[in-house]
Amino acid sequence: MTLLSAVGIRSAPLAQARRGSDGVRGVFAKRYFKRGDLLLSVPLHSCYFPHASPVPRKLRRWNRSTLIPEVPLWLWRFSPDIPEDRVTLTASASTEECKVVTVSLSPVEAALAVSIAVRHFWRNVICLKDSVGSGRAVLGPPADRRADLYMRSLPLKEYLSYGLEAPYVSGAEFEGHVHSNLEQIAWNLRDCLLSYASQQEYSLYDAYAAELDVALLASIYVVRARVMRMAVIRGDNPKTDGLTSVIAPCVDCLNHSSHETTCTACTSLPNRAVIVRAARDINVGEELTVDYRGFSLSRVGARAEIDPSNALGEDEDIWESRYLFPSDLV
Repeated sequence: MTLLSAVGIRSAPLAQARRGSDGVRGVFAKRYFKRGDLLLSVPLHSCYFPHASPVPRKLRRWNRSTLIPEVPLWLWRFSPDIPEDRVTLTASASTEECKVVTVSLSPVEAALAVSIAVRHFWRNVICLKDSVGSGRAVLGPPADRRADLYMRSLPLKEYLSYGLEAPYVSGAEFEGHVHSNLEQIAWNLRDCLLSYASQQEYSLYDAYAAELDVALLASIYVVRARVMRMAVIRGDNPKTDGLTSVIAPCVDCLNHSSHETTCTACTSLPNRAVIVRAARDINVGEELTVDYRGFSLSRVGARAEIDPSNALGEDEDIWESRYLFPSDLV
């Protein structure tokens, strides 16, 4: 079983391969596609929406994804309205120029990062093949086929092998401070993880503390690199369209390109799916790329460009009502 079939993703003939120029892995067309052809359709109930709403209850409701079963529980633990000790998902650092660099992680990103790190820890560090051991308590996350397949699609091992800073080397100002802030957030996530661990789990986390810290930090990088900014299509009227951030399986395998992208993506509420279509004609063997920061979308005919100020937080009842799926889709 592949991730496509496990999640129920509709896909055109595509293939994953490495570029001949630099060896970067990407997704390539196996046949010729015309502009507007459907390439991927991912059900919304397998996606995550890190910034769907500032209201914690609604944010949890929109992120009841079935992709990784433990994410909803961690999302509740990281929510700002939790009655117990809150986890700080923001870190700041002062620079030599007396400036302050602040980095924040959304509760959804934190929940997904912890879930990925924990699964990596038990499967690859402890090498626990089954979450239930004979004659002992349950250790680690439950076995789940979809979650395991999604884990295989993530470049977590590459991040750990090349070094966390390697994929993000640039001349950006305050890059080192951003990394130190993410380290601080990763430590906060570790403290929360240890507070909910059983005695047996705690002893193993403590015995492999360095591996756990690295896995948490790498998972944060992996998750944040998969957040795509895209349009939300609510219906036929473009005035009701908005913007959101999405983490969608298989769509996040497409490499980012800010120029001459071959694909465009949107969240379609009427179709209850994240849709990827060809932005132009695509030849056989050509790589599929998408702008992770883009927010314009062309549909049948000429559609008005989306106003960035029309954020998803406005008119939230429309978004919430359309995200409640029928029982046969969940």
